[in-house]
Amino acid sequence: MEALGGNSLWSDRFLGYHVAIGYYWILNVVFFFSPRIAYQFMELLEAHAVDTYATFVVQNRERLAELLAVHKSDFAALLINEHPTH
Repeated sequence: MEALGGNSLWSDRFLGYHVAIGYYWILNVVFFFSPRIAYQFMELLEAHAVDTYATFVVQNRERLAELLAVHKSDFAALLINEHPTH
């Protein structure tokens, strides 16, 4: 997602970083009182993430294929430059 500009705004990076820290500590407190509820919440969140990423891949299939092709060609160029033929 970063290659598509998902991290171009400073506010997005700041919010993502700090929400992740807050989520971690809140979930630790929930786990302390009820591990079962904490696990159920994490399971719901992961299921939502899978759905979101699947939708993202379907909607951006062509752009992602272009990025993958560029990445593969860059990798091939690195290999050729790093290991010259004898």
